Amino acid sequence: MAVHAPARPGHRRRQAAERPARRRWLRPVALATGLTLVGGCAGAYLYIRHLDANIQHAPLGAGNAPPPGGAADEHGRTAMNILIIGTDSRKDLGGAYGDRQNVGEGNNDVNIVLHVYPDRRSAVALDLPRDTLIDLPACKDPQSGRTAPAVRHRPLNEAMGRGGPGCVQDTVQSVTRLKIDHFAVVNFQGVKDLTDAVDGVDVTLCRPIKDSDSHLDLPAGLSHLTGEQGLQFVRTRHAVQDGTAVGRFSMQRDFLSALLRKLTDRGTLLDPTKAFPVIEAATRSITVDDAIAGTTKLVGLASELKDIKPAEVAFAQPPVEYTQDDPDRELRQKDRLVQPAADQLFALVRADKSLTGGPDRAPDPAAGAGAGTAPAASAPAAAPPADQPAAPSTVAVNVVNGVGTPGLATSAQKTLAGLGYPVTLGHNTPQPVAASTVRYGQADRKGAAEAVARALGLPDSAVAVEGGGRSVLVTLGADYRAGAPGAAAGPAPVPTAVPSDASVHTGDETACSGGARFGTFVR
Repeated sequence: MAVHAPARPGHRRRQAAERPARRRWLRPVALATGLTLVGGCAGAYLYIRHLDANIQHAPLGAGNAPPPGGAADEHGRTAMNILIIGTDSRKDLGGAYGDRQNVGEGNNDVNIVLHVYPDRRSAVALDLPRDTLIDLPACKDPQSGRTAPAVRHRPLNEAMGRGGPGCVQDTVQSVTRLKIDHFAVVNFQGVKDLTDAVDGVDVTLCRPIKDSDSHLDLPAGLSHLTGEQGLQFVRTRHAVQDGTAVGRFSMQRDFLSALLRKLTDRGTLLDPTKAFPVIEAATRSITVDDAIAGTTKLVGLASELKDIKPAEVAFAQPPVEYTQDDPDRELRQKDRLVQPAADQLFALVRADKSLTGGPDRAPDPAAGAGAGTAPAASAPAAAPPADQPAAPSTVAVNVVNGVGTPGLATSAQKTLAGLGYPVTLGHNTPQPVAASTVRYGQADRKGAAEAVARALGLPDSAVAVEGGGRSVLVTLGADYRAGAPGAAAGPAPVPTAVPSDASVHTGDETACSGGARFGTFVR
């Protein structure tokens, strides 16, 4: 261990404080200087206008209420979730890569949620395989105004065609219960442009790959990928593992890790000659949500992420199993999430827990509650005990679906009926509902309403008095998790460890592809 002479009192602290401050102003100064060199102040203004004109954008969501956001830390910061959507659109490719008619939005073949922890120093890239069979929510297309009805048991990658990126967002939210704050859509051409913008990336293969569909042909060992090869690399699946989109994530993970290392390499974003091609390619090649549709907004978002290092990015994929036994022959080449392991992984991410064995990034509830508030003079009086609930058989319950997800109210009906409640189903609400509610009309029904809420895993805050009837009205919102483990006894606890069959890697791994669980290999 190296031993250093002690610094003068105050010297080390001042130096440490100056260093991050220097980094904060160095990047914008470098970029501003580069813009000035390009063409002075007027040139800089025109160049930003040019970049803004490049950016395509679309609204967040497709008519469904988002789930609640995460808890705030002691500084008031919450996690941020960015959905990265890769489409198979052949737009601007001149008929290359087959499927010449696919020049619209395409299918959402890549679905990765970048969960950025509240401290903005670490993140999880959570991959959902494109062929995973899920329930797709109703989606309103922002361009046509038409609403695609909710459907059950369909592949995830059909979401884009039902309502654009906003529908993909709503679908991913319904699966993971993660509130998506922003999205970015990248097509084939975008992958090529971004790869070339950073002068290519380096990957290492344990064994050679030759894939006739993606046209990737690489030897074992180190390879430097250009734009064309970068696209081939992330598209390769037939020569990877079992030839499905599940195994292909190993290729996409290795590519994204290499790209992240290149972007965070010293000088890449500080050198205007290197930064401008990246900015140009990014604005030309992606579609983002309306809230970040602008060069300065994207730069501001990038500034929030600037302290994340490759070693602090965990790439995770929930466990899935193949559906050879599906009643629908057309779906027997797809996959489904393995439960409860998949939901446990999602719960860990929602709770800001580390997936790599490091310290948890979860906000401290005690610290958050006490931040900025004076200590109480005395402990508050204990709350009066809840009313003794009536026998379930004497409490009529009406359940209403406030989200539109097929089968949601039926699932709650089965849970309550199994406990002895007589349950009827009402009509869906005309508008999506974010938070579930349990309403009672008369004072002696409060205990019954609280018991119903607990049976469905809903918090006490969902219970409220309304109207004057004897029945209990349950409106299921976006926060309700049908069939969650332990729902009849209250909210499920946050898992303490990553499920053993989930795949987790970090962005600083440089071992050759093929040695990891989802490694590449020759078919």
